Amino acid sequence: MSKKRAAAKRARTERREAERAGVKLGEARLRLASLEAGGSPERPIEVTSASIVEPHAAGLGCAACGGSARVEEHAAVTVPDASGGGRALRVVRVRCARCGVARDVYFRLGTTLAN
Repeated sequence: MSKKRAAAKRARTERREAERAGVKLGEARLRLASLEAGGSPERPIEVTSASIVEPHAAGLGCAACGGSARVEEHAAVTVPDASGGGRALRVVRVRCARCGVARDVYFRLGTTLAN
């Protein structure tokens, strides 16, 4: 009978293992999101107008859990580039309503070319 008890995990142990696995998965998803468009200043999302930056950022959702994201801040910044000059970007700070994870999403204002 003691072998059965040793093999079975307590509910608390299983719950804690699941929580740790969830945290690791969220961290991996955030690392992946930093490599996608908008995840860093080197890979901004191209938009045509500043008026669509916030709705676009809120529509992306949380990178960690998939919940809905709220826009906390929207700022225009100049980031130095390789040529020694700077390029203007929009940085939007979003926070998940479900898990509370915050991240920055980068946008670049551009023009659309005629087809």
